[in-house]
Amino acid sequence: MPSKPFVELRNVEGVQHCHGDHCDEYYYRPLVYGKELFTYVAHIPPGGGVPPSAEEAKMFEVSLYILAGQPLITYGDEKFTMDPHTALHGERGVPIGLENPGEEPVSLVLSFAPPPKGATNSDEMRQSVESRGRSVFSPAAMNEMAGTLLA
Repeated sequence: MPSKPFVELRNVEGVQHCHGDHCDEYYYRPLVYGKELFTYVAHIPPGGGVPPSAEEAKMFEVSLYILAGQPLITYGDEKFTMDPHTALHGERGVPIGLENPGEEPVSLVLSFAPPPKGATNSDEMRQSVESRGRSVFSPAAMNEMAGTLLA
């Protein structure tokens, strides 16, 4: 058993979300790697977001919890804004998109079941990300993007 079985968000690297050759203005910091669950904190800069993906929706059941900001959510055919400290359960098969129409960063916690392939530990995740030519961002860069969340 590790001597420190927890992770401090301020010390976690981040990755930009990408589909094929297209990268979104949506960044995530992996926190929990489990056999049945994967959890990360996402940061969406003003004007950024990630579109709904029917392909991803088929693969995962998700939950999200808003930490800061007010994202515009696309949930299937519906659109609505969520406030901080609200949660949403995303059923498998229902595409979810997130946008940040505000002037401050949006931060949220997302959990996926089952976990995506290549997400069993931080070393594997980093290797998977780098092998696809994606950038890994330092904890300091991610903390700056998070704005007042970690202040």
